Amino acid sequence: MLELILTRWRERQLIAWGKALPVVALLAALATPAVALAAAPAGPAAAVAPALPQKVPPAPGVEQKAQAAPVPVSIPIPEITTQAEKVAKLLGDLEALAAPGPSIDAIQAGLPEVSARLGPELASTIETIEHDPTLTTLDRLTQSWQASRLDLAGKVEVLTGRATQLENALDRLSGLRATWTRTRADAQASRVPAAVVRRVDSSLADIEAMRARLQAQRNAILVLQDRVAQEAARCEDALARIDRFRQGALGQLFVRDTLPIWSAEVGQRDVGELPARVRDALALNVAQLRQFIGAYPARLLFHGLLFIGLVLLAHAARRRARGPAAAAEGGLPAAFDRPYSGAAAVALVVAHWIYPDRSRVVADVIGVLLLLSALRIVRPLVGPGGARTLYALMALCFADRVRSELAVVPLADQALLLLEMLAAMAGLAWLFGFGRLGRAPAGEWSAPERLRAMRVAAGIALGACAASFVTAAYGNVSFARLLGPGLLGSAFIAVVLYATLRVTDGLMVFALLLWPLRLLGMVDRHRALLERRAHRLLCWVAGGIWAGATLNYLGLLGSAVALGQAMLAAELRRGTIGISLGDVLAFVLTVWLAFLVSAFLQFVLEEDVYPRLRLARGLPYMISTLLHYAILFLGFLLAVAALGVDLNKVTILAGAFGVGIGFGLQNVVNNFVSGLIVLVERPIREGDVIQVGDIAGEVRRIGIRSSTLRTPEGADVIIPNASVVSEKVTNWTYSDRLRRLDVRVNVAYGSAPEKVIELLGGVAAAHPGVLAEPPPLALFLGFGESALNFELRAWTNRFDRRVMILSDLGVAVYAALRAAGMEIPVPQREVRLRQE
Repeated sequence: MLELILTRWRERQLIAWGKALPVVALLAALATPAVALAAAPAGPAAAVAPALPQKVPPAPGVEQKAQAAPVPVSIPIPEITTQAEKVAKLLGDLEALAAPGPSIDAIQAGLPEVSARLGPELASTIETIEHDPTLTTLDRLTQSWQASRLDLAGKVEVLTGRATQLENALDRLSGLRATWTRTRADAQASRVPAAVVRRVDSSLADIEAMRARLQAQRNAILVLQDRVAQEAARCEDALARIDRFRQGALGQLFVRDTLPIWSAEVGQRDVGELPARVRDALALNVAQLRQFIGAYPARLLFHGLLFIGLVLLAHAARRRARGPAAAAEGGLPAAFDRPYSGAAAVALVVAHWIYPDRSRVVADVIGVLLLLSALRIVRPLVGPGGARTLYALMALCFADRVRSELAVVPLADQALLLLEMLAAMAGLAWLFGFGRLGRAPAGEWSAPERLRAMRVAAGIALGACAASFVTAAYGNVSFARLLGPGLLGSAFIAVVLYATLRVTDGLMVFALLLWPLRLLGMVDRHRALLERRAHRLLCWVAGGIWAGATLNYLGLLGSAVALGQAMLAAELRRGTIGISLGDVLAFVLTVWLAFLVSAFLQFVLEEDVYPRLRLARGLPYMISTLLHYAILFLGFLLAVAALGVDLNKVTILAGAFGVGIGFGLQNVVNNFVSGLIVLVERPIREGDVIQVGDIAGEVRRIGIRSSTLRTPEGADVIIPNASVVSEKVTNWTYSDRLRRLDVRVNVAYGSAPEKVIELLGGVAAAHPGVLAEPPPLALFLGFGESALNFELRAWTNRFDRRVMILSDLGVAVYAALRAAGMEIPVPQREVRLRQE
């Protein structure tokens, strides 16, 4: 009977092991990372893995199966206590993963609000698309949904990273559980003390408890990830709808999309539902504003603090502009007379980055406030006549914003657009009819060329408004919105950019007056130049922003970018060689930027670095020139790379051309290398007075091929650098700028030589241009045919006045000899005539 019971028990055990074999194999596979991590010295898992014995090679029949699912290895009995402590430490490290964490809590807490916001927004977007929105409205909707999608994508990435960490931790715990389960079985078979078995059971219980907590946390993360992905799918759905409508709208731009305004069916179609639609639109806008205020309290607080800081900065700048120091330096621009408007304009421009996922109504409110601030800034700069034009523009832009918000049915959109264009045409006609544009308003707009530009712009605007009015009345509202409201939007962007440009100019001027910029030599000596260059750069930037923003407002930016990319990618190919317009532009732009960088660095070095250092004469010029060549060479290499040329092929071609250059351009290469030698060795320097052969003059420039001398006669002589290196060159100012002056004097026989020497020395000592050390020297040279020959030798450090000092010494010597009664003999010849 006992034997039968044992047999059945063994059969049941075999059946149980057969069912559990897949689970064991899976656990063994999961335990493999834990075993591998046990051998590593770092990380939480390093504290868990036991010392593993040498693996026994598997039997040939089960080798493949053993590689796929390794069997867990038991922990040696003496190491159970140590490994249990390491398990406890690992579980303590995993406690952080068992809790959601602040980032997960924030996502979970904010998800209901996101769902409550995206649901009505999706419904509003679908409704807006159904009522034929403008391309500008589509762009704002696209921007809003893209911002929401980007935010949700970031949340999905955070959740994915946390889920991955939890999954890795669960795999690690599964491996540990398999290892400790095997250890428990081996311990029981080895009849170890009960305390050791209880320690193993305690570790297994802790592992299982932590595993259950991590599984629950992982499941919660996966559920939250799915909810966030569903909200992201809403964004994708909205963007797909907008993209489909945009493609269809661009194709139907010149097709009539509604009935003419004079059609009898217009009133019956839309008038009945207009009040309800307007109320719904107003309610939706109010709800979006409330939701915006409730969703971003911290950002609104930061925005308010930013505005207050900008106001304080503007007040400080205005006080500086009215101070005596700023008045002596020309003062600051008039834009600082409106500190609150300037601060508001800058703060509202920054709102584009503070609220990237703002709704359409919030963007419209920011735009209206920005327009008011810009008009307040520009108003003092255009005079009374220009102010009325700006106010009219503000009213039209405000009316266009109201139309875009309330035009929820075709009739309202069409009627408001007609009224808007009619008002715009009336205003422009008033400007032309009463000659307002012919009068020069006060301020900086009084220049004739600017008045002509204003008249041309007003004529174009009048024609665009008239065309928009006609097409809107006919029923092609889409094309009408592209002309009229697009023109107003472009004017709005221009006014805002002009106001921003004025404020930025003022901030730049204010910054140049502050420490530490005012201590720079280039600021102190070239402030006006820096202001002009910075203003020109800002104008170019503002022009580019205006063009891009106008195209974006019209909904044509994507098409313009695609067209530009296609033009730049247009390639001219000849065999295996191809070049595109984009490559050529990249080459030219890179070389141009290299020249600009080189010029700027040389300007900074000459104005602020060299004056603060004690460098040998000619060394600054050498540094600047070599730096210029190095930057140009690097720029050329980058330009060639931007052109798409393989530099390896260039190296091969350069080696091939080197032979030709060596034979055909020997003189050019010789002069180039000689120029580098002259720059490094510096036998001559810029400003030296040298003589090469029979040519003498001052070195004005040391170029890459030749050097330029300025002769005393006023001629510029170009000397090849090879001549400077290979020929004998006399440098009069190499070590110093001392020059000896020699004045020859002939005195009649009968004069006392010692008195003549004393007189000449006194004349030289009395001249202020003659140095006392080394002292002047008068010498008696000998007896001439009709006079005693003397010479006065004096030294001067005024090399540039050498000729004038020689002249002064000659005049003084002549006057001194006449005063002393000494005669300068005239050479005499005795001529005898003989008669034959």
